[in-house]
Amino acid sequence: MKSSEIDKLVSTAKEYLWPAFGRDTSVFGTPVSIIKSGEGRHIVDSFGNRLLETMSCGAASPLGFNLPELVEAVIDQIKKVNVTTPAMFAPTEPVIWLAEKIASISPGDMKYTIFVSNGTDANETAIKIARQYWKIMGKGTKYKIIHRYPGDYHGISLGTSSASAHPFRRIPFEPLMAGFIAIHAPNCYRCPYNLTCPECDLLCAQELRKVIEFEDPSTIACFMVETTNTGLGMIPSPPGYMKMIRDICDEYEILLIVDEVITGFGKSGFWFDSEKHGIVPEMISMGKGICWGCGALAGTHVKSKIAEAFTGKNVLQHGYTFGGMGYLAAAGLAGINYVEKHKLLDRVKEMSARLSKELGEIKDKSRIVGDVRVNGVLTGIELVKNKKTKELFPDRFAVANLVHKVGRENGVLFACNTWYGDIIWLVPQLNMTDEELNLVFKALKKALIEVEKQFL
Repeated sequence: MKSSEIDKLVSTAKEYLWPAFGRDTSVFGTPVSIIKSGEGRHIVDSFGNRLLETMSCGAASPLGFNLPELVEAVIDQIKKVNVTTPAMFAPTEPVIWLAEKIASISPGDMKYTIFVSNGTDANETAIKIARQYWKIMGKGTKYKIIHRYPGDYHGISLGTSSASAHPFRRIPFEPLMAGFIAIHAPNCYRCPYNLTCPECDLLCAQELRKVIEFEDPSTIACFMVETTNTGLGMIPSPPGYMKMIRDICDEYEILLIVDEVITGFGKSGFWFDSEKHGIVPEMISMGKGICWGCGALAGTHVKSKIAEAFTGKNVLQHGYTFGGMGYLAAAGLAGINYVEKHKLLDRVKEMSARLSKELGEIKDKSRIVGDVRVNGVLTGIELVKNKKTKELFPDRFAVANLVHKVGRENGVLFACNTWYGDIIWLVPQLNMTDEELNLVFKALKKALIEVEKQFL
């Protein structure tokens, strides 16, 4: 693209486009701020940069870009019908087959799926289902939602913001919705209780019981949780945590909603991270990877006993105009088939072992890598100024910008999150090659060396 054309594109973006997720128009014109195309696991921006993308587009495209099997599935279905019945949602055939397929790969007796447009919708839907379910059961006083802080992120609507734990995404929109109560999220590297696992006896899980008893169990509808706290920096639950949470919810008749919008569809080495933890929730919120990055599709997956209560006068008065487009469901099926055909769940386990090994060695040699967390391909690398005291860098944005810069210079696009420190997120695609992983490790080592030179 000619420089005059680039200048026109950037100026037009700045004049007409309102960027999302806390950015302003000054972002346009910086590398990777405008995308031209995707190739395999590489992204190409409008400024001529071709970079290995290490975050699977925020975990939404876990098979990379333009996989032929996905593209063909989308085109074949959209040629048949591009939308569902305008006046009232009527599923196209691929939506039915995808719902059946999800039931076959999800844990336990989870069965029914209501399709929506994105992860926010999926979590909002789960909250509404929980509240109506208890009314159907004659326990309408059970309306409160318990969630965790910091980090857990369940969406951007007013309801899901109330159930999330990023202050910068809550405070501007207060007052938020009533009935939402937060407990501490586990973080063994920075334990909120200054304890050590397992000597702590999972106090972070036991806190749920204390809050339930304080609030009165007869008022609690559900507990919404991520098995791996992605917003806090890819922090897997401590061993035994999720099983204890499951037991507490059972004891007090509380529905367990597991948000797997990011962790679902193979990224943990299992179809769902819940299975890895040996639990069966009442509901799983799913999105992002559900159609492998082909569009706005998500779903709320529900146990049989929950969904089957919604009959007669108690049907669920809820849905979205574009909740469950057939061409996206076709992509979802094609992606699941691709993963099964190429045994990518096994590949994720191989990648997980290698990520743990290589990053562990990098951590041991680095003066600034404080913690490495790996769950399948879901990876967090926490940078600190002082490894002994875990002191953060005073200018986290400068550190993150340097990581981004060095990564780009070495052909790799890194995501360094500054919400709770400098944390490099990696979510390699399920089909990333060993050679591409080598490129990631090489670029990471160079970025860490530069940070040490400039900030220590």
